[in-house]
Amino acid sequence: MSVQGPRALKPFKTFPEQLQVLRDRGLGIEDEPSALAALERIGYYRLSGYFYPLRKTKPVGESGRLDDFVDGATMDLVIQIADFDKKLRLLTLYAIETIEVSVRVAVAHHLGRVKPDAHRHPSLLDGRFTSTKRNGDPSDYDGWIEKFEQLCEKSKEDFIDHHNGNYGGQMPIWVAIEAWDFGLLSRFFTGLKFRDKNAIAANYGLADGEVLRSWLRTFNFVRNVAAHHSRLWNRVNTDIPVLPPLERCRWLEPLHKDQNSLRRLFGALTLMRFMMRAIKPDSTWHEQLKEHMGSFPKTDLVSLKAAGFPDEWQELPIWK
Repeated sequence: MSVQGPRALKPFKTFPEQLQVLRDRGLGIEDEPSALAALERIGYYRLSGYFYPLRKTKPVGESGRLDDFVDGATMDLVIQIADFDKKLRLLTLYAIETIEVSVRVAVAHHLGRVKPDAHRHPSLLDGRFTSTKRNGDPSDYDGWIEKFEQLCEKSKEDFIDHHNGNYGGQMPIWVAIEAWDFGLLSRFFTGLKFRDKNAIAANYGLADGEVLRSWLRTFNFVRNVAAHHSRLWNRVNTDIPVLPPLERCRWLEPLHKDQNSLRRLFGALTLMRFMMRAIKPDSTWHEQLKEHMGSFPKTDLVSLKAAGFPDEWQELPIWK
């Protein structure tokens, strides 16, 4: 059986040539200068994620979509969705930053009282995180420490220089944690002992630290999408977040009832809303988000249902 080699790369196309490809595939071009400006400002490849739900579906039984667009699809609509998504990313990053900073403080305060440099003491962490792998590979903690030290080496923060010069690079956890990115924070939280995870989760009205661990993974995924300016509005989470039992948290009942909402953006935003209620009760973030979601382009071709938003979601108790 012959094995085909890799396909040839697609040829370079100028912006006008890219626009012609879209026109040939049935995308309506109502304002050519605006369409060209969007290709120059955003780029064809980045826009392709916004083109996708406007392309025709393949015959039943085949996955994916055709190159041709559905009737009524226009470049103006694509630009509206892309611009909508840009502001959505900014609103989402605000909430994630608030959550990240709060969890940093909670972790550092909880472990710092045990040992100032708790992050340097594997005995304070879960054995599954600190133990060498069965195949002899280094532990997850070893990989975590290596990543932490790399971040410190690359950092230009004054507090890193201060502790290098005055303390031989030693830092208490409440200082060191400021050098962690969200991924490092999430991985460290995963490596905590159950009792410590539970104690930290209690700050947010959660009885189970494993629930918060799961949420941090979800928030980290969403943060990475948003921070890299990627399409966010109809993205599917890589991991389905864990929910507390319904009898312990009625706020999240809509997510218990709808797995599609849970694994899509609506689920992640609802969990952020839960956290924001605990961290900053007077925040108007949820009102800003509701207002922005109401600005989604009015069209029969796509809707917020693709992001997991149910009808009348603004009236759900958690969003009031």
